[in-house]
Amino acid sequence: MATTALQPFDPAASPRQISRVLSIRANLLPPEITARRNVRRMRVIVIVALVLVAALLGAWYAHARSEMSQATRELDAVNAQTAQVRNSQSSGQNSKAAAVKKENETITSQLTALMAQDLSWAALTDEISATGTEAGVAISAITGSLTDAATVSSTLPSTTSASSIVILQITGTGADKKTIAGFVEALGKLTDVASPYLTSATQGDDGMTFTLSAEVTSAASCGRFTTTCKSGGK
Repeated sequence: MATTALQPFDPAASPRQISRVLSIRANLLPPEITARRNVRRMRVIVIVALVLVAALLGAWYAHARSEMSQATRELDAVNAQTAQVRNSQSSGQNSKAAAVKKENETITSQLTALMAQDLSWAALTDEISATGTEAGVAISAITGSLTDAATVSSTLPSTTSASSIVILQITGTGADKKTIAGFVEALGKLTDVASPYLTSATQGDDGMTFTLSAEVTSAASCGRFTTTCKSGGK
């Protein structure tokens, strides 16, 4: 008969502790394999990051191109509107300028016809006074009145073929009839004065007072809308 020897029970160790697997871990992989796995993992992370960055850059570039295209279309529309407005203004300004030019030409033509007999009164009176001084007479008054050619030809005998535009009445004093006659002759030699005619002569204490008539011819005509005057006065 066989016998079994039983070991005495250790009350300090419970059955649960006896059956527990010890938590012992050990990495038995070679370092090369671990490093290769780490490199592969890092490579995947870098590639994913690059793909994400490229996707973000592509989305940003597409958005920027869209915004640029929209801005270009708006700029083209504004430029087209500006060109249209400029063309409209230019057409309107050209039309207004043409109308103003035509109106100015019409006014100038009318003024030219109206002022055809305009003359420099200051230059004329200065010329007559200077002629009187040279002849030895003193001019005291010169008056003029516009008249037509028919009235002039019926009033005074004309000494020139030029048309007459003004009848002059000249009053002054001279030493004697010979002096006055010399003045009348000198007036007849002027290019813009014709048909001088003595109408009266009265002997006085200081000499003879005379009045004569004369024509102002078209040779004296000048002004802004006709021939330029030699003198600025009128």
